[in-house]
Amino acid sequence: MRVRFFQSGYCTSHSKVVDPRTPFVEIPFAAVWVLMDLPDGGYAMVDTGYTEHFITATQPFPDRLYRWITPIHLQPEETPLAILSRLGISPNDIRWIVISHFHGDHIAGLKDFPQAQFVCTAAALAEVHRFKGFSAVKRGILHGLFPHDFANRVHTIESVAEHQFTDSYGLQRYQWSVTPDISWVHLPGHARGMMGFEYQSDDGRIFYATDAAWSHQAFADHVLPFPVVKIFIDSMSEMKTTWRALHAWQKDYPDGQIFFTHCPKTQILLSHE
Repeated sequence: MRVRFFQSGYCTSHSKVVDPRTPFVEIPFAAVWVLMDLPDGGYAMVDTGYTEHFITATQPFPDRLYRWITPIHLQPEETPLAILSRLGISPNDIRWIVISHFHGDHIAGLKDFPQAQFVCTAAALAEVHRFKGFSAVKRGILHGLFPHDFANRVHTIESVAEHQFTDSYGLQRYQWSVTPDISWVHLPGHARGMMGFEYQSDDGRIFYATDAAWSHQAFADHVLPFPVVKIFIDSMSEMKTTWRALHAWQKDYPDGQIFFTHCPKTQILLSHE
């Protein structure tokens, strides 16, 4: 399977939030998404990055707070539809969108893919159904980003996976025949039910751990984000458990590489169309 990484916009926050050791300066958080060529034709995406739908969804209160906290920057040529068009790919060619988690920078393009089926964990989907209004915004969920027929097109990874197991690091994994070369991995902590994936690339083993951390350097040094993030993340204790598992994986695969969605290191993965 061919796996390509792209960026659609970015938001800004402060470096000390990511790594308390750094100066208090504004830094970009790239909205990265993934395109996978499926063996039996068509494509799957992992997340969608930002689109103009994020601006629309954050017009009303309390959703506007989300954009105030994480102001975004997006050029028209950076949207997923614009990038796919340059690749000669139609929105209708996207058969599946795997949602790593439901934060706005990961799902702002769902409405642009009317034929796609969505996949997420059962825990993440339960959060979407449970929380509305300010409680949803606090968890990074913007209901205005969901297609009107979302409920008819969403599936849990637990229901579509042919094989599920807990690996030697204590992480739940899913094998799904639609993406036979990909191992989907539950990464608790940052957001309820968040997923990443592992695969063998031409350059070696890659573990794309989405938002399990924001900085590879802070992760490598065992430096957790600034404590204020406890207000916004699902569970700091589970984040620590996930970090321990990822460090154990890195020890077993010293030549493998771990990437995080918003980390500057991930820029080396980006395709240049």
